Amino acid sequence: MRKFIYLVGLLVITGCQDVDYVSSQYRQRLGEVVGKSAAYLYASWGEPQQITPVADNTYLATYYAAESKPFDNNYQPYADEISYTAMAVPNYGLPLPPPLFYCKTTFVIRNNIVTDFNFNGDDCY
Repeated sequence: MRKFIYLVGLLVITGCQDVDYVSSQYRQRLGEVVGKSAAYLYASWGEPQQITPVADNTYLATYYAAESKPFDNNYQPYADEISYTAMAVPNYGLPLPPPLFYCKTTFVIRNNIVTDFNFNGDDCY
């Protein structure tokens, strides 16, 4: 029984590593922009979809990405998504909407220099 519990724990940890690995790769990609100018960010990422002033000489540049398929075409992380049947809504014979894969990335820009970043979503690559 003890071996079974260890095996289950190992599988859970192994399953989480893929997400952490992808997250760390994306984090590294974003980190390469920190310390660079806002012009460099815009040249490499394009114009942000949203700019939010937060203080004198400081603003947030936010990029949104949403697709009906994963950005890297890897459906594997989504193969066993949890289904919440208690929240199921009948579709009344209408076609179901396609799944949505999403990522929101925000850069902090202070004095025209990228100083920090943040991201969330289920498909940040």
